[in-house]
Amino acid sequence: MHRPIPLILTSLLVAVAGCGDDAQPPPPFDDVEVQPSSTNPEGIAYPTEDLGARPRSTSAPGQRIPNFAFQGYPDSDRSQGLRVVSMADLFDPSGSKRKVLHLMAAVAWCPHCSAQTDAMVKVHESLRAKGVQVVQALMEGYEPSWAISLEDLDRWVDAHATSFTVVFDVEGKRLSTVASVSAVPWNALIDLRSMEVLKAHPGSPADYEAWVEDGLDWVAENPPRD
Repeated sequence: MHRPIPLILTSLLVAVAGCGDDAQPPPPFDDVEVQPSSTNPEGIAYPTEDLGARPRSTSAPGQRIPNFAFQGYPDSDRSQGLRVVSMADLFDPSGSKRKVLHLMAAVAWCPHCSAQTDAMVKVHESLRAKGVQVVQALMEGYEPSWAISLEDLDRWVDAHATSFTVVFDVEGKRLSTVASVSAVPWNALIDLRSMEVLKAHPGSPADYEAWVEDGLDWVAENPPRD
């Protein structure tokens, strides 16, 4: 696993170093709360018990990721503007269409986040064919001393040629309510049959594809948590 970058400390240092910059920031994105779907696309209600981000251990199941709702670009499709993306949209108790969710928190100024994103792009289509869904949440933009903007999100999608879902989670206002996102990148793997968190940690996987395949194998070999 590649060592993560401490989020708050690094941000402060870069912000101080950039205080003399005369450039003007673009308008910050207004990351208002949006309403999630209460059911999945098949009309099945999203689980509401044991919500959180504690991952599965050898002695206990993981918690279920809350039904967060974000604004962003499903499948990186910018043609329809920003849309609401909720965890319920991906919930699939049968596992017939969607099996595993990779949820990633990133900031645009982080080189490790950029490197992992490029690795994800290379294998995304093959993993999606196996039932893997990806939601990448950007918390900060290209300048840590400025609030993240829509321009930052658009630039990220274009620069990395992403084809998975990319959303806003400004300063981790959603994910940080259940997880300690103190360093980036932060990655979680979730069983979409039950929304159970199988893995959650800072730092990039040493082999991203193998990391996701491990989650797929677990889902294939084990029933969903009750």
